[in-house]
Amino acid sequence: MSVINSIQQTSEKAIEKSEEFIKNSENYYKLKIFQVLTSSLSLVFNFAMVGIFMLIAFIFLAVATSSIIGKALNNPFLGYVSVAIIFFLFALLAYSGRKKIENLVIQNLSKKYFDDEDNL
Repeated sequence: MSVINSIQQTSEKAIEKSEEFIKNSENYYKLKIFQVLTSSLSLVFNFAMVGIFMLIAFIFLAVATSSIIGKALNNPFLGYVSVAIIFFLFALLAYSGRKKIENLVIQNLSKKYFDDEDNL
């Protein structure tokens, strides 16, 4: 009977340890998801804030630049059109480089997600 009791105690300890491991793993993954989620939201919020202020600055710069070009050409309409063409060229440039930008974002987020696993 001693052997049976010993096996029973050992199996009960193994069950307790496995349940503890599962609970700790669940807590770890909850913490990891929380970390990645908050990090991503923080990054998006920071980009949004900087983007809003940069957009406002670009609007003022575009109006000022178009006014300067319009005065130089003695035609305000040509100033606005030339600035619009410049923005259109920037848009084409950004569109042609979108894959590089996507790859940079994926690389940075993957480093943040996969390399930070050792820090938890």
